[in-house]
Amino acid sequence: MDSRREAFARSFAKNQSWLYAYLVTLLGNVADAEEVFQEVCVVLWSEHEAFDPDTDFRRWASVIARNRVLGFRTKQRREAKRLSDVAVELLAEEAVERADLLEQRRAALHGCLDKLSVSDRQLVADCYSDSSRSFGSVAERLGRPVNTVYKALQRVRKALRQCVDRKVNAGA
Repeated sequence: MDSRREAFARSFAKNQSWLYAYLVTLLGNVADAEEVFQEVCVVLWSEHEAFDPDTDFRRWASVIARNRVLGFRTKQRREAKRLSDVAVELLAEEAVERADLLEQRRAALHGCLDKLSVSDRQLVADCYSDSSRSFGSVAERLGRPVNTVYKALQRVRKALRQCVDRKVNAGA
């Protein structure tokens, strides 16, 4: 794989969840966003040679995504009421800001998780790594009452929330 294609692939992989969130914000409907996301991915890959690795991938991809959204909306106009094109443009701007904020919060969360004690980090992993795992099963495994595990997790979540807020506000 040539270096230009590799740079595109890395940028695409790094930003595909951001791009999906951007489309969900623009369309307000997960099913529509999934449909347009597939189209956008095809276009991005088919035009990857036009991408300059020294430019902002998100900006380049968001223009393509916005154009696909407008095209999608044009096709869907007869089926249901949709937002005006002006509203989509305003939402597009807001979506970029929100997606960027979510990315900042995600990065801050990773940093804050690293600052937790080993036992607190393990508690978070135990409670959230398996969605089918209940507080009861975690408490049983730890040999602690369910209420104790719940309160410990609440304390850790509060500390994480405060840490993330501090990191994001410090970067603002």
